[in-house]
Amino acid sequence: MPSRLLLALALLGSAGACRLAAPEAPEPGSWAGTAEVAPVAEVTPVAEVTLEEDVECPRDEETARLSLPEAPGAGTNRYVVVRRCRSFHRAEDVCRRCYRGHLASIHSHSVNVRLRRVARSRTNRGQVWIGAITSPLCRSVFCQWIDRTLWNYAHWLRGYPTPAGTFCTSLCTANGRWRSVHCGVRLPFVCKY
Repeated sequence: MPSRLLLALALLGSAGACRLAAPEAPEPGSWAGTAEVAPVAEVTPVAEVTLEEDVECPRDEETARLSLPEAPGAGTNRYVVVRRCRSFHRAEDVCRRCYRGHLASIHSHSVNVRLRRVARSRTNRGQVWIGAITSPLCRSVFCQWIDRTLWNYAHWLRGYPTPAGTFCTSLCTANGRWRSVHCGVRLPFVCKY
């Protein structure tokens, strides 16, 4: 599957990429490292994951809900932090089937901070899934949101994203930084709908 994704991206010829070098921590609200973003008319789906018929929706006591404005003048987005651990793709299935959304895409520092706080207070884990997937692209890393929104903000921990293959992304509940994690790891997660 990853090789088909890379081939499709190479054939399209237009993709946002984020460079690996990020020697210093970015200013709040800025991108981690430098980023190159090309206008993208249509983004190739990150993964062709089919919805599982046996998705069990979380009970209310397993979740924390909040609404946040994405940016001044933009609409309000709703989020739900789910405590039950799932693999990345299974978590995406839950977000799609139970909330008619996706794993959360994050487009501002203020939203990143609020989601980190809620995830830290409502989960007993150090990381939660968010909706980013990274893949190697030439000598850099291609970053994209699973909901196909524009890649216009990042908050990577130093040394990330990992260039060694396709990885999913977690938000650290201690410092709000993002890490590359194998997609099969089971973590709590944040849905955006």
